[in-house]
Amino acid sequence: MPADTTAPLAVLGTHWTECEQWETKWRGFLRMRPEFVRTPPLRYLDWTIDGVPLRDRLTLPDGTECPDITFMTEGGEGDPFVIESLRALLLESESGFDPWVQFTDGRAGIYFCAGCGDLACGAVSADVRYTETTVEWRDIAYQGGGISDDGMTEAVNVEEVPSFSITFDRAQYEGTVRALLAEWGDRA
Repeated sequence: MPADTTAPLAVLGTHWTECEQWETKWRGFLRMRPEFVRTPPLRYLDWTIDGVPLRDRLTLPDGTECPDITFMTEGGEGDPFVIESLRALLLESESGFDPWVQFTDGRAGIYFCAGCGDLACGAVSADVRYTETTVEWRDIAYQGGGISDDGMTEAVNVEEVPSFSITFDRAQYEGTVRALLAEWGDRA
């Protein structure tokens, strides 16, 4: 299904935000009693669509916000996962990090597990499609990475939050993502 050319094109942007972090400390005589201790929040660069955080569209029915984040965390300049996650959004991922930033069906990760970043925990992903003048994040949704008897399930889950698509002006989109690549240490 082609993108609706009559709809206004979205503007991709970013802004700094924080997510809570917790650490498990083991207490008691035999260190068998867990205690969860809040640690300093993790700062990361989040996606915005027309100035509004993308995660606002990913709130679960119970009001829980999307717990996943981008790889662009404070102090993460030069991190190969940051670089490859951005390249995947340009359809230029080629360094072998693909299993960490893209599912086997080709969908690119947009948000990843805040604890480990592993796609096996699941991620928010999109089918990235290009035309001469636009880029579409098609069917943005939670995608499972759970392990089944046959390996990774990677099923797209639209039960909790229905999938949606966003279409960008290609020049603006590529300019934003390439500026992020330069800022986060891609010297290629």
